[in-house]
Amino acid sequence: MEISQRIKTERQTAEWTQEQLADKIFVSKRTISNWETGKTIPDIESVLRLAKVFHVSLDDQLIENSAVVKEIKRKEEIANLSWVYFIGPVLTGIILIVMMYSLSAVSNTGAIAFIAAALLSNFFTMCVFKEKIARLKGKEEDFQRQVKKMKIVAAGTVILMGAFIIALHFI
Repeated sequence: MEISQRIKTERQTAEWTQEQLADKIFVSKRTISNWETGKTIPDIESVLRLAKVFHVSLDDQLIENSAVVKEIKRKEEIANLSWVYFIGPVLTGIILIVMMYSLSAVSNTGAIAFIAAALLSNFFTMCVFKEKIARLKGKEEDFQRQVKKMKIVAAGTVILMGAFIIALHFI
């Protein structure tokens, strides 16, 4: 039995209204309605409160392939991705520090190359992070369309930077 049906059945067995159940587990009546219709699923804290209020074990509520368990696993995977988010800024910081210490030995073209490297490190990190999030959300096709657009923008940026560097060289 899905958790939406289980909540509705247990609530009706206890002869509570949605509002009464909502008051017992500290959520809104609308939240209970959304759970019972399957529009949303309860978070882990709410599942714990529901188990306590209905006097059922968590094993009964958290069936192996239930929507709640899948959502908890998805959120856990997203939380585990947080390290990816920091790669770009860390690399950018390193590149910019190297650029600052070697600025006297680097020409304008070299400085622009350092800045381009910093931008690329952030761009790469953003792409990896967005791809992993899209995969977790099951929206890989949307991400692939975004990648095509990003490639066009990146190519345009490279062309503009190349033209800028050439212009600096002749000035």
